[in-house]
Amino acid sequence: MKKHLVLTISVLFIVSIPSYSQNQSKTDLKKEAKTIEDLTIQSLKLRQQVNPEMKNQELINEIKILDSTLLNKVTLFLNEYGWKSKKEIGELANMGLFLAIQHSSTEEMESFKEIIEQAYHNNKIEKSKYALYRDRLRVRNDLPQIYGTQYYFDEESSSFRFNKIEDFENINKRRRKMGLPKIEKYAKQNNIALHQ
Repeated sequence: MKKHLVLTISVLFIVSIPSYSQNQSKTDLKKEAKTIEDLTIQSLKLRQQVNPEMKNQELINEIKILDSTLLNKVTLFLNEYGWKSKKEIGELANMGLFLAIQHSSTEEMESFKEIIEQAYHNNKIEKSKYALYRDRLRVRNDLPQIYGTQYYFDEESSSFRFNKIEDFENINKRRRKMGLPKIEKYAKQNNIALHQ
């Protein structure tokens, strides 16, 4: 009788371990996603204060520190859980995964290329975000962008200008495929000079 009771308790304990482990993993995932979400909100609030026509080094330094913290959290998250969709972790946390990479150095952006490609092919990242990533990486590598998402503030003319765009004549076809508005509308919304 004692042997049977010990065996039953042992089996129950062994069976409960995977269940506990799965619940703990879900709890950890939610906790990490919440941290990324909070950092993303802070990042977005700080970026709203940026004025390209004014130099605010204190604000820029604060953004750099926050970007570094967010990137560190996102790197750990991706190593542990892989890329998670909006449905899995919520819109803000999912945005945080993307923004951390988008605001990182060229080398860091390159290091995430495989996971971004995989997320895109598995429909876990929006087409428009993928287009932003591709364009920014190309611009950083001194290549013309494909989708026309990247622009800069030209101090000489005191206006926003697009970084060089490949095959400008067919830009709207490529933008449409990625769920982006026509280049003319995008330029008008962001006050960007439209000539190449």
